[in-house]
Amino acid sequence: MDIYENLQLHILKYIPDKSNILYNFILTNKLYKHALEDRLNTVYWEEVEDIIGKKEVEKMKQGSELKELNLNDNKMDVKACKHLTHALVEMTGLTTLNLGYNQIDAKAFKHLAPALTKMTQLKTLSLSGNKIDAKACDHLAKILAEMTALELLLLGKNQIDSEGFYYLAPVLPGMTGLKSLWLDGNKIDAKACEQLAPSLTKMTALKRLHLHDNQMGAEGIKHLAPALEKMMALKELQLSWNQMGVKGCEHLAPVLVKMTVLERLHLRWNQIDTDGKEIMQEAWRNAGKNQNHGLYL
Repeated sequence: MDIYENLQLHILKYIPDKSNILYNFILTNKLYKHALEDRLNTVYWEEVEDIIGKKEVEKMKQGSELKELNLNDNKMDVKACKHLTHALVEMTGLTTLNLGYNQIDAKAFKHLAPALTKMTQLKTLSLSGNKIDAKACDHLAKILAEMTALELLLLGKNQIDSEGFYYLAPVLPGMTGLKSLWLDGNKIDAKACEQLAPSLTKMTALKRLHLHDNQMGAEGIKHLAPALEKMMALKELQLSWNQMGVKGCEHLAPVLVKMTVLERLHLRWNQIDTDGKEIMQEAWRNAGKNQNHGLYL
């Protein structure tokens, strides 16, 4: 539905004279179509300017020529995203989009989807610090399926759990250019790890995986370990703050020998005692890595 077809929803708001004669005349006279479109565009830009400020709006008016747009920390609720979509839809040339730390939820994603799915050149997308739950993941998955050029995806500090990975997991392997994935600070428990693991086995180009500050525990590490050893390009793995304990170390240690490219492994604040540290240090040495560099316990 284009702007003109949707005029019934807007016309009485934007035309001062609300008589039925004028209302019907405008709707039936094509000569007024472009004038009304211009008016609606102006109103949308005014709304967007109220949300993110005049400076960013001036950037956005560059349309397809704009390459980078930073809209983090703007309290963009459903209404804001509805207006923002109208501005974003022409920005098909964007390579970096930061929408972090707003209030974007499932309803907001529904409005953003038409614009985001057209951003096929996007290489960096930040959605950290929003309200992305399972319902939002349903919308997000459809968007990510179109972003085959994406290299960096930040989804940290949201509400993504096992139900969310039901939607996300199938599309992640199709993002063949993805090099860095941030899923820190979500609700990733053992069940979510079980959902995520099959996707990770196919993400062979991924170099950095951030899963810190979740609730994986030893059982979650058990599900992830077989997938991690198949990620042959992985250079950095962040697993801090996951309550993995010594049992988690026992699951993780055997796969390290096959992770030949891995340079940094973060395991701090995991309730790992002296025995657990010894297990990981020995595994790190057996993998041929520098025992004094790259392993953070």
